Amino acid sequence: MKSKKWLISLGLAVVLVVAFALPSCGGGGDESGWYTPEGDLISFDINTISGVFGDIGLMVASDLQDFGLDVEEQVLDATTFLDYLYLPNLGEMQVAIYSEEPSPDPWGDWIWTLLADPEGLGEWWNPTWYDDERYNELIHLMPVAPNLTAKREILYEMQELLSEDLPMLYLVRPTILTAYRTDNWENWYNEIGGPETWLNEWSIREVTPVTNATRLNIGGLRSNSSINMEQSPLMYTDIGCLYLMFNYENLAFYPKVGPDELEANPDAAYEFVPKLATAYDVTYEDDETGGQNQVWAWTLRQGVKWHDYDTEGINFTSEDVVYTCKYVLNLQGASAPINWTAVEANAGEILPEHILVEADGDYTATMTYIQGYHQPEDYIPNWILWDAIVPKHVFEPDERDPSEWDGNSIGTGPFHLVEFEPGEYWLFERFDDYWGDLPAVEELLHQRYGDSGPLFLALEAGDIDVVEAESVPIAKVPQYEANPDIVVEEMPGLRIIYMAFNLHPDEGYAVLKDQVFRQAIAYAIDKEEILDLVYQGYGEIPDGWCYRESGMHNPDLPQYEYNPNTARDMLLAAGYTYVE
Repeated sequence: MKSKKWLISLGLAVVLVVAFALPSCGGGGDESGWYTPEGDLISFDINTISGVFGDIGLMVASDLQDFGLDVEEQVLDATTFLDYLYLPNLGEMQVAIYSEEPSPDPWGDWIWTLLADPEGLGEWWNPTWYDDERYNELIHLMPVAPNLTAKREILYEMQELLSEDLPMLYLVRPTILTAYRTDNWENWYNEIGGPETWLNEWSIREVTPVTNATRLNIGGLRSNSSINMEQSPLMYTDIGCLYLMFNYENLAFYPKVGPDELEANPDAAYEFVPKLATAYDVTYEDDETGGQNQVWAWTLRQGVKWHDYDTEGINFTSEDVVYTCKYVLNLQGASAPINWTAVEANAGEILPEHILVEADGDYTATMTYIQGYHQPEDYIPNWILWDAIVPKHVFEPDERDPSEWDGNSIGTGPFHLVEFEPGEYWLFERFDDYWGDLPAVEELLHQRYGDSGPLFLALEAGDIDVVEAESVPIAKVPQYEANPDIVVEEMPGLRIIYMAFNLHPDEGYAVLKDQVFRQAIAYAIDKEEILDLVYQGYGEIPDGWCYRESGMHNPDLPQYEYNPNTARDMLLAAGYTYVE
C-alpha cells in the first residue's frame, strides 16, 4: 500500500488555495468578478448531491471563486438531481457534478451515447445537450467499424472532439480499494473495479472454500425494486447485471481480462468466448435491392437445461434466442440485426417483424444485417456479450408485456434466484444441472445495505465475504491490513467523476456555450488537489471516457493541467474582462 498523507477532514477545514493576482480590466460593471465580452457579470451554480460529490463540488466552487467567478455549490436531493440530469429539463441546472462507470472494452461502447444527439440517440440521456454533427456521425460508425484498427481511429477522433469542445470536464478517476475475506473463500479474481462488480462474474464462478463453507455472502448498496425483464433498469445496478449473467445467460462470455492481460494484449477483451453460443459463421447474400445482406449463423450449445426442466422437460433451443430478440430485448443500436430501412419507413418504431433473427434448426440462429449495418467479422457485436436470453416457453404464455413480467426467474445459468426481497437481499441456489463447470458456491446471498457504514461493519464481523464494487474508506485500511482474514488491494476504478455544462440551445446559460470559457474553467480547477484531498492520492486524472489502460485510449489528448494564469490569459484574449 502507498503511504498515506495526513489530511484535515474536508467537512471541518478550509481548503487553502494559493491565490494569484488578477488584473483590473475595464469594460465590466461595478461588481467584482468576470464579465462576458457583452458586459454581463458571470454567475452560475454548481449542482450536485451530498457525500463525496458534495465535497468535490465544494472544492470546484472554491477554485472558481478564487479565480474570480461568482459561483456557488447547490446540493440537491438525489431524486431531484437525477431528474434534472437525465431528463430534457436542464434549465434548472447550469453545471452538474456526477459520475459514470464507462467500463472496460468492449462494454464501454455504451458510454459514448451520453454525449450523442440529444434529440436522437442521446435522447433522455445526454445531460449536456452537446450536439456535434461529426461526433453524431462517428458514434454510428463506431460499433460497425470493420476491424479494431478502424474502431480505434474512430474512438481517437471522438476523444479529440470531446477534449476540445469540453461539454464535460473529467475530474478524477478514483482507485478502488477492494476488500474481501479469506477465512471462508479464496481464489478471488480481481479485474478493473475489483473482485465483485457488475462485469466480473469470475470470482463467483471460481472461488473455492477454505473450510466447509457453502454459502458466499456478498454485500452491496444499490438494489432494484423489481426483477422484471425490462433489462435496462436491471443494468443500472451491479446485482441486476449479475442476475442477468448468473440466473440467465448471454450467448458469449465477457472475456476474463484483468489489468495484466490487457497490458499484454490490449485487444484481448474483444475475443469470442463461447457461452450459450459455441461458434459462428458469417456469409453474404444478395437482397432484392441489389445490395448484400450479412448473415451471422450462430451455433448454439446443445443439452442446456432451463431451471424448470424437471417439470417442463424443455431444453434451450434457437426458438428461445428468436423470441428473446423479437419480444424482450431493447435493440436500439447499430449492432442489432434490424431492418432499419423498414424502421425508418415506420416512423422510427421498432416492431418484432423488423428484428431479422430466425431459427434455422433447433441449434442454429441466424441474424441478418442489412446493407449499411454489416458487423465487423473479427469481433462480435457487443450485444451478444450483454443481453440475456430468456425462455420462450415461460414468457410467451404470459399475456403481459415481458417488461412487466417478474415471475420465477427461469434461466439457464449456474444459479437460480429463489428469493428476492426488494432493497434487502437476493438469494440464489446453485443449479446442479448446469451445462458448464459447477461453481463451488452452493448458495449465493447478495445482501443490500442502506449505506457504507453498516456495509463495512458487516465485512468486519464476517457477515459478508466481499464488498461489491465499493471502495474501502481510507481510514479503515490500516485496520483491515492488520486483520489476517481481510485482504485489501488497489485496483483501477470503474468510476469517472465529471463536471457537465448545460449547453441546451434555449435554456442553457449562454456563457457556458463558449468553448473558450469552458476550456478556461478546465485550467482553473485544481484536479490534483481534489485527488489528494478527497482520495488521498488514490486515483488518476482522466482525460475522457476511455481508461488509460485501454487499447482504445488516445494518448495525445490535452490534459488541462491546473494553471489559473493560462485560464486568465485565455479569457482576456477572448474579450472577457475582470473587475477587482
